[in-house]
Amino acid sequence: MTKIHYPLISILIPYYNHNRYVASTLNSILEDPYPNKEIVVINDGSTESDSSDLLNWIDNNSHKMKIIYKKRENKGITKTINELISLASGEYIALIASDDYFINNTFLKRVEFLQQNSKKLMLVSDAIVVDDDEHILFNSAMFEQRGAIKERYLTDRGIKKEIIKRWSVVGPTSFIDRRLFDIVGFYDENLMIEDWDFYLRVVAKDLLIFFDEKVAAYRWHDLNLSQNKESEYKRDLCLCQTLQKNIKNFSFPYNVLVWKKSRKCFKRLNVN
Repeated sequence: MTKIHYPLISILIPYYNHNRYVASTLNSILEDPYPNKEIVVINDGSTESDSSDLLNWIDNNSHKMKIIYKKRENKGITKTINELISLASGEYIALIASDDYFINNTFLKRVEFLQQNSKKLMLVSDAIVVDDDEHILFNSAMFEQRGAIKERYLTDRGIKKEIIKRWSVVGPTSFIDRRLFDIVGFYDENLMIEDWDFYLRVVAKDLLIFFDEKVAAYRWHDLNLSQNKESEYKRDLCLCQTLQKNIKNFSFPYNVLVWKKSRKCFKRLNVN
């Protein structure tokens, strides 16, 4: 009988002050029956006094799969993600925040989907949106909450335009063939908001594909929102800078689309 090969999936968790939620995150990984996976967690200098749920879960389940846990001083989300990637051994990478969780047991489906679409090295999927008490706020993060147009995600041209014009992807839905980092690099540690820039670099090379299933629950609470005008301005300025730095990565006509959007962005902030 031929032995089935299940490539290793590394599930990367940047942990920060989410002891209340992290057991749901970790349990969702354990519950998925995919047989070859590892968990890599970095505690990015959490300030909460209690991380017992995280540490107890690791102690109770470390015999079931490989778990790498590292606690250190706070370095921020982007440096933490890059460090997680460097610690991972998997052929495939799944990123998830420590307050979100996976649903529908899709690891095997996502591995097979990327293998069937061999010219693509990253897929993105949809998620439900939940509150602190697991009540569903939106049945679709991409198409209900954020207003993306699904039909555009079904072609290379459409997905490129959507990623440029309307950022609709939530964190726990990405799934990456690790060879992608050799082509587009890691996350830019100079940016306040890292994910859109990374996706722009990926889609500029036509390496992104949409997998039409809900794979995670994205938690929406006050910590997702800007707390003051200064941080909101810094966030918006970062989005403008992200567009500007990615103009060179696109060919015509998409470079023009990125340029026009960047000019409008800076103009809105009264920045020359």
